[in-house]
Formats: sequence, structure tokens, C-alpha cells
Amino acid sequence: MNKALLTIVAVLATISPPAFGARTAVVPTTHPTKQVYEAYRGGSGSANRSYLGYAGSGWEVINAVPGVLSIEPGPAWANYVGAAQLSPAVNYSIKNVVLEKRTPTAIQCADVYSEQLIQQQGTRNIRLWWPLMYEAAGTTWTLTILYGTTEPYDDDGPTGPNRAGYVHTEIWQWQLDVTLDSMKSLMALFHELPLGKSQVPLISDDAFYEMLQLKLDEVTAAVMAFDSVEAGLALGEFEMLLMDRCLSTLPARPNPAGASTGVANTMENPACCKLLTDAEYLGFKLGIYQPRK
Repeated sequence: MNKALLTIVAVLATISPPAFGARTAVVPTTHPTKQVYEAYRGGSGSANRSYLGYAGSGWEVINAVPGVLSIEPGPAWANYVGAAQLSPAVNYSIKNVVLEKRTPTAIQCADVYSEQLIQQQGTRNIRLWWPLMYEAAGTTWTLTILYGTTEPYDDDGPTGPNRAGYVHTEIWQWQLDVTLDSMKSLMALFHELPLGKSQVPLISDDAFYEMLQLKLDEVTAAVMAFDSVEAGLALGEFEMLLMDRCLSTLPARPNPAGASTGVANTMENPACCKLLTDAEYLGFKLGIYQPRK
């Protein structure tokens, strides 16, 4: 009985090394994170201009356009599969596609911008179009693609960590970033877009809009001068100006100024909270604000 067991163990020991030796950890091909923004500089191509009465047409009135994360998969997700990029292409089959969207928690307006995870799976269930205007700064989208090939293929090249194999994983990621320029564009966008049917823009006080833009110019000038103290003071003043003028209800009248005007902050249009959390994110990103140790 013991001799028989010893014989089986010896056979397994002879067979096992090649089998275990063939196994290798599949290291995903992770692509560099791409930055996307809530708003961009843009216009109507001079189609939408101000009216000057007898003087004709004036300046272009559209100064910014909303940002969008658009994921174009191509046929069978070929745009995101390394095997499809070879010449000639290696035949492949998609096994699974997963998209994860992670939203961080903000210090300010945590009731509006709280930590959230959205997961989507399956080629038909992936949202490919994500408007970014109200998205929380620092939000990430991670696209993971698992596919198999009909022949061994090394998706990291001859010097990569993977051996040639039949199963491959690729990871693509985007992050919503904020810059002083994107914030200025976002405010311009909020000055262009309407607050529901109220017939006023999301930033309804014209003079206040100019004040906010000038305050961000002060922050920019201080950052360019490497003066973090002045930059912090100016950014703090920007936030305090905003907090005093957040509007949780629609303006009673479409006036260009006055007590009932300011920056929209409703559940459907949290423009004020969006600017506050952007300023907070930017302050930490630029080293203007110092987190508590």
C-alpha cells in the first residue's frame, strides 16, 4: 500500500513541474491616465454674436463649452485592444468589459459630492458618453477589457512582464482634473447656460460674475509669482464670495443684479457647490491649501 502511494507521488512529481512551470501571472497592460476637464474654451464659430443695434454685430458671446468624456470603442472594442493594433492583427474575442466610475468625497458640499462607486459590465451596458460639467473633481473612470486570442501574443512586447499567452487584460483610465483655466471656462459656461425656465443664467448677477473672474485672475497672478500666501488668501476670498451668493431657489424675477441673484445651487443645478469643491480641489493640488497633519 505504501509502495503504491510512493509510486503515485513520484509520477505526480514527474508530471507537475512542466504544468506549474507553464503558469504565469497575467500582468495587465495599464495605459497612462488621461486628464479630462469640466469645461473648455470655445465658441460658436462666430455664429452667435452680440447685437449692437445700428452698429451691427459685436463680439462672440460663447466663450466656453461643456466638457464630455467620450469613449469610442470601435468595432468589437478594437480601439482599446492591443492585439488589434498589430500588423497583421491577431484574432481576438472579448471576454468581458467593465467600467468603474469612482467619485471622491469633498470637504465642502459633502451632501452633494459624496463618495460613490458605479460599476458597469458587458459590452452593451457601458455608458460611452459622460457629460462633465457638474462632475466632482478627482472623479475617475477605469475601463478594464479582458480578451482572448487564437494564438499566443505578448501584449507587453519582448521586454514586457508577460509571457506570450492567450488571455490579456488592458486597463484605460481617465480623471477629471481642475485647473485655473478650466475653472474660468466653467464660470463662463455657467454665465451662458439657463437656470431651468427662470430665463436667467446659472450665474445670474452679471457684476458678480465679473468679480469672480477677477478674483481667479488674482489667484493666477499669485501662483505665477510663486506667492502661495497671496494665492491662498485670494482663493479663500473667492470661496467666501461664493458662499454668500449661493441660491437654493429660483430668482423671483430675471433681474441682472440684486438680492435674488447669485449662483444657482439647486439639486438639479449645483453650480455653486461645483465651484466651491473645484476651488478646494485646486487649492490642495497647487499646494495653496495645506491639509491638516
